Amino acid sequence: MKNVRMLVALFLSLTLAPMAVAQEKNKFDGTVRIGGSTTLLPVIADCASQFMEKYETWDKVDPSFPKTRILIYVTGGGSGFGIKAVMDGTVNIGMSSRDLKDAEKTQLGPYKEFLVSKDCLAFAVNKKNPLTKKDNLTREEIARIFSGEAKTFKEIDPSLPNKPILIQMRDAAGGSTEIVKTMILKEKNFSQNAIQVPSQGANLKKLETNTNAIGYLSSVIAQESAKLKVFKYEGVAPTNENVINGKYRLSRPLLLLVNGTPEPTWQKFIDYVLNDGQKIIQEQGYVPVRTIR
Repeated sequence: MKNVRMLVALFLSLTLAPMAVAQEKNKFDGTVRIGGSTTLLPVIADCASQFMEKYETWDKVDPSFPKTRILIYVTGGGSGFGIKAVMDGTVNIGMSSRDLKDAEKTQLGPYKEFLVSKDCLAFAVNKKNPLTKKDNLTREEIARIFSGEAKTFKEIDPSLPNKPILIQMRDAAGGSTEIVKTMILKEKNFSQNAIQVPSQGANLKKLETNTNAIGYLSSVIAQESAKLKVFKYEGVAPTNENVINGKYRLSRPLLLLVNGTPEPTWQKFIDYVLNDGQKIIQEQGYVPVRTIR
């Protein structure tokens, strides 16, 4: 499997060019802008890289397209950003690691979404964290931790030290935060002492370096790290197999979104992700939604 963090760093560096560049009507400059979920970021960035390398110019994708160099920019920002950026036209294609809310659907109006993969949310800690004595966390335990009701490790398990638990959470724009809120915390709220992190990469780094922290992130990214322990949730391991068979409940869709009908060039890239890109998705540890050819 390719190193996810290297891919993230590489493609974040490619997106330093301004995202909001207006194009003249009926004039295509070969550029497609994609933004949103940091979970999808490394996968779509890798798909974009291989797509550009394979075709180079748009006429090689389809003879009816202009002989223009293909430029696909991919940036993060979170699922909320991806959805909003599609609304206001900042990006051509948005990335989301959660289903759209009813209010977002209303604001978007006519739109199309494409399920390109599935992923599951996992809870993880540094391998030197006191919680590593446990293999499984229940919904109730996680709710007590992230709401701030359980402030020390001892309050979760009497055999653990009386040290404060440091809580890490993704910002509100992250699709993973929505899952924790709706499926675990429910009527409770996140602790006001929780530290917000802006991306999967930042979340991973902080968990790897802080022995008292607990956080949630993509199971693929978490399990790739040799420094983290990943917990079972309600007795079920966060594996792709358990996502497919429905046993692991904290799974989520990974979506590409467009406002209205996709431009032909955008659709060709989406088709690539849904076909050749499924192999890339599988190589990076995510669940493909179509059979690999």
